[in-house]
Amino acid sequence: MSEQPYVEQSNETAEQLSMSRRQALQLMLLTGGSLALGNVLAACSDSSPQKQQSQSLSPTPRNQTVIVDQSPQFAVFDSFNPFIPNGQEYETGFGQICKEFLFYYNMISGEIKPWLATGWKYNNDHTQMTLSLNPKAHWNDGNPFTSKDVVFTIQMLLGNSALIGASSYTPYVKSVTAPDEHTVLFDLKTANPRFHYNFICSIVGSQEIVPEHIWSKQNPMTFKANPPVWTGPYKIDRTIPSQFMYIWKKDPNYWNKDELDPKPEYVVYRTAPSMDSEVEQFKRAQVDVPAFDYQHGVALKNSYSNIIIESKFRDPCPRAIGINSDPSKGLLADPRMHWAISYLIDRKTLGSTVWPLPTPPAQYPWADYPANDKWSDPAVASKYALTYDPQKAKDLLDQMGAKADSSGKRSYKGQPLQYEIMTSSKVGDPEYINGQKLAEELNKVGVGATVRFYENSVWTNKLNNGQFDITTWWLCGDVFDPGQLYTGFEISRSKPINQDASAGGNVLRAQYKDLSDIATKLDSTDPSSSASKQLFSQGLEAYYKDMPLIPLYQTTYPTIFNNSYWTNWPTDDNLYQVPSNWWGQFLFVIGSLKPTGKA
Repeated sequence: MSEQPYVEQSNETAEQLSMSRRQALQLMLLTGGSLALGNVLAACSDSSPQKQQSQSLSPTPRNQTVIVDQSPQFAVFDSFNPFIPNGQEYETGFGQICKEFLFYYNMISGEIKPWLATGWKYNNDHTQMTLSLNPKAHWNDGNPFTSKDVVFTIQMLLGNSALIGASSYTPYVKSVTAPDEHTVLFDLKTANPRFHYNFICSIVGSQEIVPEHIWSKQNPMTFKANPPVWTGPYKIDRTIPSQFMYIWKKDPNYWNKDELDPKPEYVVYRTAPSMDSEVEQFKRAQVDVPAFDYQHGVALKNSYSNIIIESKFRDPCPRAIGINSDPSKGLLADPRMHWAISYLIDRKTLGSTVWPLPTPPAQYPWADYPANDKWSDPAVASKYALTYDPQKAKDLLDQMGAKADSSGKRSYKGQPLQYEIMTSSKVGDPEYINGQKLAEELNKVGVGATVRFYENSVWTNKLNNGQFDITTWWLCGDVFDPGQLYTGFEISRSKPINQDASAGGNVLRAQYKDLSDIATKLDSTDPSSSASKQLFSQGLEAYYKDMPLIPLYQTTYPTIFNNSYWTNWPTDDNLYQVPSNWWGQFLFVIGSLKPTGKA
């Protein structure tokens, strides 16, 4: 299949497009180089929202278009390959309304919704899984979606370890076959009752399946897959690099209209302009889903009635503090030190003053969704209350032999205690402040501590290679059951410092036999079995005892919508689906919208 560009031509070079989003858009505004931005702004001289025009920012009819802004700067406009670095921009609508997944997980309700597949089934010992596909499904080029596509995709990953996602299958899959057009059979190397998690869209997305009739003729390491052939209700119309814009058009031949028939004819994802420009465009009803922050939204609510601020959705990843627990790290490897650090964290104050909007402390190492209540054990949690108690921290430090001298400074085995808290968040951001507050508390009890920001790539490399003391982080291991989290603390998954441990997952280098043994047992335990409840409680207790990753507070992410052109957005009163526009579940938000009739 020949590739088509699907990129609107512009005078910008690749180098110009790589400049910062704000610089690029300000340049267009100043020079008049963008009709869709500059001329619209110039035309709206009346600052009254009631009198301003709602001219479309995209070359599509405004009342047929949903416009979604994203804060990351889009840089890839002609490639839709999810298996290679820089092969896709998933948050451009590609991963939300063009791609589809086999199953979708609604974190609010706890429901798993079958989509491209209808179900899965294991044999008695969980060494074989049968996946049943939806016979109605077809690709947007009209070809049927079948078991050949699934088998091809997984075999492609098994045969090329350099492809993104290959590590999810190489250690676990013995073979994958297709008994018929709508059945896929996985033979697994060992018992794995969680193998189906690979195919459920949970956080952002899940395993992508690609069309065998196209990809089998291409090199997956270089193929751009442009135009993108997927199964979703929208197809690419064009991209406009000069506007940092993706335009998606409704597919009239979409396979699942009986269940999902979106009303918007177009959906536009673009990189947001500067904060002030975006606020003005929002007030003109030119943007439906903005990227500006909660504070701007609250300020705008006083003067603009068509704003909706959803403020109840919990991100699945509570904020946390991670400790490098490698035995070579001395006191940091001692669980008592983890608890000393925990007692220096005032979670209630952090959650109410540092995060953009008040959010409660985290007692459990997972989000406080009702669907997660089944993993909670109040009897265990009450024994390990995560409280703020600096005196207990001092007592534990004394107990470990890290006593303070006459100046109040503590040392251990003749060496002063001094730690760096690294973070990938910039000065002033909440996670930087989390680290800053902890450093202050450590210094108060005589433990020297500083906080340092590293660019994300540097921070990730230091984390994976164990080149750190303490880090601000998050608890993202548990989506479906806590066994996913505990697996990351298995001793067998660790690596010595200066070796990359990311493949195994134990980047904190936890070496605690009690926690590791229970995590290993849970790996082969069916989490849906009632008989597993006691083992999960034992896992929770072992986690609390060792606690290499310390929960701080829940993560409440507000989302802002404009209901001038479209209604039925997720709200605090009707939070029917994940409201985040970069998640795969946003497909169902787009599919639920209703036009207001505004011209």
